Amino acid sequence: MLALKGTRQFGFAALAISLLILSPVAFHSKVPLVFYRYDGIYLLITAMMQKTWSVSGWYFTSNPLQGIGGLEFPQHSLIEWLATHLPPSIGPTAAMTLYAALLAATICWLATRLRMAPLPTILAAWLGPLLALPYLYPTLGFEFLWGNPMYIMLIVLNTAVILLFLDLGRGPFVADAARFFAMAAACAYEFIQFPDWAPVSLIVLVFFGVVALVMAASMHERLVKLGSAIVLGCLTAVVFGGLLFGLFGFAKPTFFWYEFFERPGTLRDLSFFIAVESRWPAWIVYGSSLAGASHAALRGDAGIRPMARGFIGFVLVNLALILLVNEKWKGPRIAYIDIFAYPFYCVFAAHAAATALGALNLKIGEVNPQSRAAMVALCALPWLVLIDYQPPPLERPLARNINPFIWPPSETPVTKFLADEIALRPGSSFRGRVASVAGSDFKPQWVSAPFLSQHSYDGMGLFFSGNDHRMYGLWYYGIPTLLETNEFSSPFFHLVNARLLNAPGAIDMRAHETQSVVNDRITALLGVRYLLSDKVLAGRTPVLHYRLVEGRDLYLYSVAGANTAGYAVTQVRRAASGREAIAILAEPSFDPRTTAILTTQEEMPPLVPVSASSLTIERGGYGIEADSPGTSLLVLPIEYSHCLHANLTSSAPTPPRLYRVNLAMGGILFSGRVKGRLTLRYGPWSSRCRMDDWREADALKIGDASEWPRPR
Repeated sequence: MLALKGTRQFGFAALAISLLILSPVAFHSKVPLVFYRYDGIYLLITAMMQKTWSVSGWYFTSNPLQGIGGLEFPQHSLIEWLATHLPPSIGPTAAMTLYAALLAATICWLATRLRMAPLPTILAAWLGPLLALPYLYPTLGFEFLWGNPMYIMLIVLNTAVILLFLDLGRGPFVADAARFFAMAAACAYEFIQFPDWAPVSLIVLVFFGVVALVMAASMHERLVKLGSAIVLGCLTAVVFGGLLFGLFGFAKPTFFWYEFFERPGTLRDLSFFIAVESRWPAWIVYGSSLAGASHAALRGDAGIRPMARGFIGFVLVNLALILLVNEKWKGPRIAYIDIFAYPFYCVFAAHAAATALGALNLKIGEVNPQSRAAMVALCALPWLVLIDYQPPPLERPLARNINPFIWPPSETPVTKFLADEIALRPGSSFRGRVASVAGSDFKPQWVSAPFLSQHSYDGMGLFFSGNDHRMYGLWYYGIPTLLETNEFSSPFFHLVNARLLNAPGAIDMRAHETQSVVNDRITALLGVRYLLSDKVLAGRTPVLHYRLVEGRDLYLYSVAGANTAGYAVTQVRRAASGREAIAILAEPSFDPRTTAILTTQEEMPPLVPVSASSLTIERGGYGIEADSPGTSLLVLPIEYSHCLHANLTSSAPTPPRLYRVNLAMGGILFSGRVKGRLTLRYGPWSSRCRMDDWREADALKIGDASEWPRPR
């Protein structure tokens, strides 16, 4: 036994040394494509924005670079955050190396817990990173974890909870208590840092939790497990229930599911191993893992057999879901659930290999003179990936065609101009946003789904310029955009944006708020100072013309009268519903510089213009200063929410008040001189405010505003 333990420790040491040396060498050769395509780059830019604008990792604040400053993307990733604190040539490589190490360690833990021999354990640990991460370009197996490596952290946390729960109830009491608190800590960290993925995690944790209950060795163990699960579930519901309920409830799908782009599921959506983008090594591992799990379920020992049966059941349940929802499905792929079982796939594929070799009378993992040599050879074999070290990916044929999303984005004349004019830094004055309608008809087949057309257009622009001039290529340089990429953006903002800045009947994407038609009156109201188009606009002279390639040009136009410090309106109009408010906003005669739409019946005092106002952008909020000779209603170019808190002082005896105006915007009613801050906070201890937003959206029946308005 001691010899076997020593052999295992030697194997793990060889794995760690080889992996930690090989990974940075291999990944460095893939810069700047270590984080794959759009999703991976979005993770990096999100971490970069949060480094500049977030206040804490324990709650979420506003993001002034997207939309009209609503809630930031509700996800904090420590490793991407670390990557953004290092130079661009080093940070992504360091982050991906850490992810590879975490994934390999998790697979080793799972295989050891299932009593696998040292050599197949090490094989499984190598399979995980090699299949999914960019040791080769493109990856050896599939692309999902290459593009979404933060999912590795979720896999690690969930696997840890599953393994801790497996041993829970086997005593002694101190050990069980430690396991329970470790599980609680892992769940709390995941729910605080990744609330957007928490429901998917719950599905997997509940499933394998039931498997662990069934395979308990005694009634005592089963009762301890069941009691602990109930306590943990109650704690989760009390502490995080409101956070998740408000986050997912007050979101576009709740109100506008009917206008989302449909993507029917297929059997290839069952797992990323067999998805359209996967490659043959992944298919082999997928088949081997199912074969290995079947063998273990039937003929494995007591350590691996119950979990193998549970894994087979997990795959079959996912298959049933695909067959049930494949016609009109508009949600995430079932593969997003399946990916949580990734360590199990690697472990059972290694078990299949060990079984096959065992059938050939090759001794695997026994304590003999060849064991350590075999481990060293196995840890040396992955170094063959360095054959792919040269040339750099960007010098390979078609590499930029397939993956134009590079990091960092290139600086162009457009970004230089916009950065000088409107770039934001903490403490700077708000000078306006940019909106882009470029590429709305780039793909004629996607004219009805403008973001899909624009996304293809951005790939073309990235290929020739190294910058998309719409999203991360502008955010990287501190340039705020009216476009917002956030699955949890405000449905109020969506209603205004979809009905007034997109063509009638436009199909929406859950995560993106894009603009595809020119409407200067509304964009100016929303703080847009510049408009990007790929066409010459009649009667207007661009302030900048940038040629991407012959026949493809970008034109930058100024938008007159942009709302940069607030519109001090002198009149108000009432709307009883979202549909009515949109109809008023759509009227060509409606002047948002002088009139605001209120959805309350509260009487307003006589309103006068302000004598001065300013808006500064601060970390986690906004600074406001304004003077009025009487009482003024200042319509700010920022999003209203019940989560937006005012810390304002006034020279008048009546305190300033925040109002929802024009459906999506914040307005301040004040007298005399007002000064202070507006801050947005959303987290486990401040979640009721988003449910208040939800109730207000229900009261105004914004989901019923399904028709595009017809201006009178």
